[in-house]
Amino acid sequence: MVNHPLKIVMIGPFAFKPKGTVSVRTFFIARALARRGHAVTILMPPYDNPADSGRVWEADGVRLENMAIRRNDLAHQIIVPAQMARRAAELNPDVIHVFKPIGYSGLAGMYLRWFTQMPLVLDTDDWEGAGGWADVNPYPAQWRRLFDWQERWLARHADAVTVVSRTLQQQVIGFGADPERVVYLPNGPDARLRKLAPVSDEQRAEIRAGWGVGDAPVALYLGTIPHGTDLDLALEALHILQDRLPEARLVVAGVGEGLPLLQAQAERLNLGDRVVFPGWIEPEQAHAHVASADVVVNPYRDSLINRSKCAGKVILGMAMGKAVVTSRLGANLEYIEDGHSGVLTEPGDPGDLAQGLLSVLSDREWAAELGRNACQQVWERFDWDAQIGKVERAYQMALERVES
Repeated sequence: MVNHPLKIVMIGPFAFKPKGTVSVRTFFIARALARRGHAVTILMPPYDNPADSGRVWEADGVRLENMAIRRNDLAHQIIVPAQMARRAAELNPDVIHVFKPIGYSGLAGMYLRWFTQMPLVLDTDDWEGAGGWADVNPYPAQWRRLFDWQERWLARHADAVTVVSRTLQQQVIGFGADPERVVYLPNGPDARLRKLAPVSDEQRAEIRAGWGVGDAPVALYLGTIPHGTDLDLALEALHILQDRLPEARLVVAGVGEGLPLLQAQAERLNLGDRVVFPGWIEPEQAHAHVASADVVVNPYRDSLINRSKCAGKVILGMAMGKAVVTSRLGANLEYIEDGHSGVLTEPGDPGDLAQGLLSVLSDREWAAELGRNACQQVWERFDWDAQIGKVERAYQMALERVES
């Protein structure tokens, strides 16, 4: 175990927002490390949020630096990772932690592996290559092949690997990584939630008024809406419930490439004002919106992508004391005890999802009980401060490997 403060550089795959890896995983780990006395800098390539180009700030003892980037063209995709690798080396850290093995951060990690001897730890929080997001997102064929190769190469050549799920743990070992150097590190709740004042009835009423739902039972999805989203299952479930619980409402709060298709589906199903698309919610307001809903919903189909992920939106709902209705697979099985701390439904089955939503939306007392149990469970088992020793263990393994 690390017994002295380290200087750590983390390399993110994209901007702090709108996607969640940096703001929900990288930053939470960095903040917990800072509380242990470590010095942490996060480097980011904000190709997906150009307004952050070159922006530098500090939050909760963590320094966050954005590279200067204006476009997401081939030249930037090659040059900016090199700039991140060079900047990481200039900071002279004890260890470098690369988040995601593909894209900007993955290439930066490869440059560091090729041209330096610095201890390198890889974090993987999604199935990225063949059979994963490379097949879902509309990448050219050459990019799909590159991402699949990057995912495998960096896992084998990193000094240690942190993974968000058991499926990814087995995947990385299958790539050839030493099992002893693969550390299971599931997502945890945002420590700041413990310090926030309770959301008042007036705040809830104001948010609900903005949604236009009044006192109706509300299921909420809050987060990025990517290509290949499974939220169409929630729209189908709401359609199924139109006769059994016509007052139910679904709020889909977020942006992303998958949003236009969802909006078109809602129109085809004639859902009208039963589904609401309020757009992007700033992270600072996310907790108040979750508190204003009755249920958090996050459906999945059974796929390698979904078995591999560990959804921050599920954890946020649990940490806020909300009943979560999600699918029976992957990390959900470790977080939720069906009928006690949430409701698990059959993956890809809108009928079973509708039944799960009906059970909690029609019984607010039971929904509140599920939420209380969920809150207790997620803080007791997955709090970042309790898990941060795993990160330090990964760093120690990387240091020892380079020194040997």
